[in-house]
Amino acid sequence: MHMQGTGQEDGKVEAAVEGHDLREGVGLSASQPVVYEGLTGCFTAACGAGDPRGMAVLFLSPWGLEELLTRKFYRYLAERFAANGIASLRFDFPGTANALDEPAGCGLASWRDAIESSADELRALCGVSRIVVLGQGLGAGLAYEFAAGSRDTAALALLAPVFKGRGYLRELKLWSKFVDDGLGLRPEDRDSEPGTIAGIGMPEKLASDLKGFNATERDFRPQIPVLLAPRPELEIDPAVTEKLKSSGCALQNAVYRDYNVLLTDASPPVLPVAFADALVEWLKSLPEWHTQAAKPSRAPDVVPLVCGSFRETPLRFGENNRLAGILCEPVDRFIGVTVVILSTSYDYQIGWGRMNVQLARRLAEAGVATLRFDSAGIGDSPPVPGRKAQVLYDDSQIEDAELAYEALKSLGLAEKVMVVGRCSGAYTAFQAALRGPHWKGCISINPYAFHWRFIGLPHPLKEYWTKFTEPGLVARIRDGRIDLKAAAVNILVRLIDRAAQYCGGIFPGLPKITRRNRKVHQAFRKLADMGTRLTIVYSEGDEAMDTFLINFGSNAEGLATFPNTRLHFIPNADHNLTPSPAREKLFGIVEEEALALAGTES
Repeated sequence: MHMQGTGQEDGKVEAAVEGHDLREGVGLSASQPVVYEGLTGCFTAACGAGDPRGMAVLFLSPWGLEELLTRKFYRYLAERFAANGIASLRFDFPGTANALDEPAGCGLASWRDAIESSADELRALCGVSRIVVLGQGLGAGLAYEFAAGSRDTAALALLAPVFKGRGYLRELKLWSKFVDDGLGLRPEDRDSEPGTIAGIGMPEKLASDLKGFNATERDFRPQIPVLLAPRPELEIDPAVTEKLKSSGCALQNAVYRDYNVLLTDASPPVLPVAFADALVEWLKSLPEWHTQAAKPSRAPDVVPLVCGSFRETPLRFGENNRLAGILCEPVDRFIGVTVVILSTSYDYQIGWGRMNVQLARRLAEAGVATLRFDSAGIGDSPPVPGRKAQVLYDDSQIEDAELAYEALKSLGLAEKVMVVGRCSGAYTAFQAALRGPHWKGCISINPYAFHWRFIGLPHPLKEYWTKFTEPGLVARIRDGRIDLKAAAVNILVRLIDRAAQYCGGIFPGLPKITRRNRKVHQAFRKLADMGTRLTIVYSEGDEAMDTFLINFGSNAEGLATFPNTRLHFIPNADHNLTPSPAREKLFGIVEEEALALAGTES
């Protein structure tokens, strides 16, 4: 069933924020990118009615898959805080997300230094002397540790905190196995290094440091308000609570509602809105809420981060600067080809397993520039008013891809541009390439379809039946959590497919009709006529190939009529290309296509 979401995310921010361009089709700006001390961050200035409050929030991220799944929620919180006059800064720890990887390996020492630098940067950017430190997971443990030795911390918010590293590594090992099982990875294709999860490798130095990490060992002297929000099924260690109480801290307990849902692959993601409400009310209860910020000592600054063969610059683009991305360029010779890397599902711009970051930096070594970015409503890019809550397989993502091209054009990097996407991004890449010959190449990785017959994301018929027979159906329809039109269309398509499957033995051409072969072949012909290089990549045996084989034959013989098209298979890979060897194979294919495009006529 096509679930529209609660609709609360967009509405609350829009209603609260003043001074932002909220015209139909525009929406909030993305947070201001900032570069400092070799770090990249997102600064969200205070807005709304009244003067900026005399406090600001420093976000400390969790590790690995939890960070990937929490990114959108952190952006949402920053917007909620800003709408209430509270500025904030989010940043990436060294060796994670969009941050640089340290040659010697990133450990806790570099993370602690990053927290200190980020706290100083936040104070300078918003004119406050005291900050609230908010951390989740491992970030919460580091927040506790930082506040214990800080005199300028106004308050502390600990979300699903991790205080002891050795136990956390054991938990990550179990979670990693659960993820790998779900992906169907063979034992020999799994990365069993400590701390590694979902293809995100933990630096060896960090894993080693975590074995001896205990955030609560040191004395906690500041007498500050502390919000404790453990995971729903857990309680905070009583020893931690007692230590905070004995130091004179004012403790407030909160229920981290929807935490477990946040860490699933729900599409669109379910944000803990009720918990966000509680956080805002807690911030308003702090003494600093009643004071005003001074004039900032400096404005956000963006300079390229240079490391070896590449330099990266965070940027915003599109109407009202609503889209956030990273431009990665070669330090040495640029060969004239730029690759646009699209979002996959609701994974933000770093990609599953940090794949997009690795690809961009490898391509820079070959002289190729890249732009990786978040489409609206994903990661660091705010949603656009009036758009569907479910943005996957929607034309809005194609429009965002076009805006990425226009941004490159304004930078003089659009002479030869390729568009690359995986899964839902593969569909968007293919559809974007059909928009015109300005896209010189397209790489579509594990696409489920080239012509989308559904509205939003379809579900199995059994799941539709379950949803429609659950209590509260009328309420879910009334508040927009169920799109009746989408459900009706998708159920009809599913029923037609089921009929075609059963009748295929009698009428062999029926499955081809239901999969719209003619429309697909017309699209492929259009790309061939425009001279667009088209590369299709599949993980061997991937379920996404089912429709492709119906479109082009069991041996892909139908591709022979499209000389501009190449087909590659990657062995021992899941749909997400989690194993490192599978990703390396993909990177080689993309690099080969980029180099080939560089040698062709414009």
